[in-house]
Amino acid sequence: MEVEFITHKGASRLILVFAGWSMDARPFGSLLRDGYDIAVVWDYRDCCIDWTFALPYTEICIVAWSLGVYAAATSTAAIESRVTRRIAVNGTISPVDDSLGIPEAIFRGTLDGLDERNLLKFYRRMAGSKQAYEAFMAVRPDRDIESLRSELDAFCRLPEPDFGPVTRWDVAVIGRADAIFPPANQTRAWASTATEILDAPHLVDLQAVIDRHIVDKDRMGQRFARGRKSYDDFAPVQAECVDRLCSMMHDNSIDAVISRPGARVLEIGCGTGTLSRRLARLRGADTTLELWDIVGPAPVECEGVTFRQVDAETEIMRLDSESVDVIASASTVQWFNSPSRFFTECARVLVPGGYLALTTFVSGNLQEVADATGRSLPLPDRDGWLAMTDGLLDVIGCECYERCMLFDQPLDVFRHLKSTGVNSLDSSDSHSLRSAAKRLRADDDGRYRATYRPIILLMKKK
Repeated sequence: MEVEFITHKGASRLILVFAGWSMDARPFGSLLRDGYDIAVVWDYRDCCIDWTFALPYTEICIVAWSLGVYAAATSTAAIESRVTRRIAVNGTISPVDDSLGIPEAIFRGTLDGLDERNLLKFYRRMAGSKQAYEAFMAVRPDRDIESLRSELDAFCRLPEPDFGPVTRWDVAVIGRADAIFPPANQTRAWASTATEILDAPHLVDLQAVIDRHIVDKDRMGQRFARGRKSYDDFAPVQAECVDRLCSMMHDNSIDAVISRPGARVLEIGCGTGTLSRRLARLRGADTTLELWDIVGPAPVECEGVTFRQVDAETEIMRLDSESVDVIASASTVQWFNSPSRFFTECARVLVPGGYLALTTFVSGNLQEVADATGRSLPLPDRDGWLAMTDGLLDVIGCECYERCMLFDQPLDVFRHLKSTGVNSLDSSDSHSLRSAAKRLRADDDGRYRATYRPIILLMKKK
């Protein structure tokens, strides 16, 4: 396999794009994401790769397209300890398969008839429209027919893979108009994985996929840092979530675990300390309470409480197994690239019988804002959150509900979000802000809604 950086600015995070068959890095040269370097992998005549280039990165997100999905699944075990989000786009881990991938007769027909004329026909089917085809041909890969034939032939001779841990994918993006990987086959292949269906051909807009599914953590941290002073005054829903979480913890005797001498408690995303102060009051003799957040300063300063400014999603991967009694988190994990990977790490880090207590949000959260801006977090529904814990943690408490905040003016909705750090638009872009405000729909009484959909989860390690 070949690797080429298209963005290489010394970031601590890496997006690794596994391209499809017949590609090189040229068609992807415009991809970017603030806070990340981006490298493209292609040429799957063999699945050998020297991962030295990935050593500097603390977090790696994988975006695999087409036959690159199989290549990513079979080659990335060596870096799995630093991989958070895995996104499969119009491909499966069974690339040549009549029901789960490209039908074998079609695949072999492409190989047997491969020449320049048929390659251009393939590109046209892949692009889906004349405009997309012409845009693609302007950055067409520089590959010769013989190398493409050898690459395609390699997929005809694939061994039955032992995927191990890399069967984990966070989302599969499926183009409804894909003329290469039949959408019905993709749907079957990803039956147990979250899917997103797009009105798109095989050649998907990967920039849009990256923008939607990979968190700009630097920008997120800056927003929350700006909103720290006003957060508590403008986040009553989040405060209520903490109240409900603490009540659930009390009802399940987790207070007693936290107050037990020598207990080890970790809070993920402590923010302004709404939950931190409650946990601190429960501490017993020699209880250690460690607070993590992507921004500082520490919200609580007292003996036995420590604060670390870290990216919790990657830092938890460095903790020893069975080293924590209770992990708590409020309104944080929805900002992670891979909540499912986070749950896996929590299950590893917790002692047997340890607890994970958290609040987050489900799909449809702030739907009014999403409809007006066209932007939203790709949140799972209630069942989706619960599915992430399956086989790892027992769910002993789950509560999902709605809270609606009302505002007199549409701009007040965005001012509210800005004051909590959850602004969907860059406040410096006044034109976009005004346009989005105009698209907000008022109720019959002339007021504007921001509807939160929290979920409270209490889990115990098996």
